[in-house]
Amino acid sequence: MALLELQEVTSGYAFGPDILQSVSLTVDEGRAYCIIGPNGAGKSTVLKTVAGLLRPREGQVLLDGTSIGGLRPDLVLAAGICYVPQDRSLFPDMTVKENLVMGGFLQPDRKVVSERIEQIFDMFPILRSRAGQHAGTMSGGEQQMLALGRALMTQPRMMMIDEPSLGLAPQVADQIFETIASLRQMGITLLLVEQNVLRGLEATQDAFLLDLGTLRLEAPSDRILDDPRIRELYLGRQLQRGTEAETREN
Repeated sequence: MALLELQEVTSGYAFGPDILQSVSLTVDEGRAYCIIGPNGAGKSTVLKTVAGLLRPREGQVLLDGTSIGGLRPDLVLAAGICYVPQDRSLFPDMTVKENLVMGGFLQPDRKVVSERIEQIFDMFPILRSRAGQHAGTMSGGEQQMLALGRALMTQPRMMMIDEPSLGLAPQVADQIFETIASLRQMGITLLLVEQNVLRGLEATQDAFLLDLGTLRLEAPSDRILDDPRIRELYLGRQLQRGTEAETREN
């Protein structure tokens, strides 16, 4: 049985038009997926609908075959699905450690929470050295690491990460994608939305191509990278920028 299924889901924002239009897709446990498509295609809307921030207007969102569409976000989180939004949504006036403690609010055993924090510090050594620093004073890359660490405090079955490299320098983005690779090795199911389509596809096994709120294609990520028509329609500008960058480096 699939871990997550969207069945003919139509969704959008309050008093606005439908963004997703009868979208159906399946996410298998332990695999990594990337949602790609042009701006306004509905990529982030998929994540927000699964996370409970948006209620499906039609269709069903199923986790292990049980409907979770319309559940409160805290109940979706308790069910094992964690959402890391674009803005990271940290508590800027709290320290790094306090943010991590907040990530463990579902765990009543404080000893377990402390053990998880140590595991996060082992994964992100920079966070250990910043443990007493307010999150709002950290760099963008450090904040993204903290956002991922706080999400891991819930020990999720599935992580949905919206634009993990947005606004980050290339070297910092490399560190974030190394972390994403580690999450895959840990067996966590991943669903990414990533503005750098090439990096997003390289970091995942499968991809969903959305356009105008409709699922146009579901295929292995490497197949999408190798398809000349898709590369021209959806990856052309990024490929051109990558070629120009390589030329400058040489």
